[in-house]
Amino acid sequence: MIEPSTWRNAHQPVAAHALAEALLDPGRYAHTRGVAQQAARLARATGASRTVRGLLLSAAWLHELDEPWLVARSLRRAGCEPLARVVAHRGAAACVLEMREGRRLRLEFPEPLGSPALVLELLDIAALTTDAAGAPGSPAAALRALVEEHGSRSPWVRATVGLVAEISGHPERRALVERVAAGTLV
Repeated sequence: MIEPSTWRNAHQPVAAHALAEALLDPGRYAHTRGVAQQAARLARATGASRTVRGLLLSAAWLHELDEPWLVARSLRRAGCEPLARVVAHRGAAACVLEMREGRRLRLEFPEPLGSPALVLELLDIAALTTDAAGAPGSPAAALRALVEEHGSRSPWVRATVGLVAEISGHPERRALVERVAAGTLV
């Protein structure tokens, strides 16, 4: 059982890391650790503020805990609303929930705005450019792994295809992904 105080502090990267360490199996933890490292590199490369970096690292540590909307509800109950909104929408989770259940996550968790919106973009890039073992990877490899794990008709696969297309249509974000792939991200 997770102590409620741990959720209350989940907006702090150290507490978010403790949750990931306690709740993830070793394989998911390795991926999550890699996403957190990739997120830190992305934050440095984009010159993100201290606030954005903290929120990004917390979201990276929490992104694999469970279905995003379930984690987001725990975060909301703990008073971590900006983090709850980022986690709720990570990896196109809103599209997944709508495809699965016809429910609109956006009604329960409005999309992040301002700095949290940047955090969400960087989190999605970090997750898409980190392989299952935690090493840098590509969105194409991430998509292949999702298809192998869930099948091509999975809502997660379909939503991820849309997410990759969305990132590809944004020149600055696409350039970040290309720098990761080339190994030139600081």
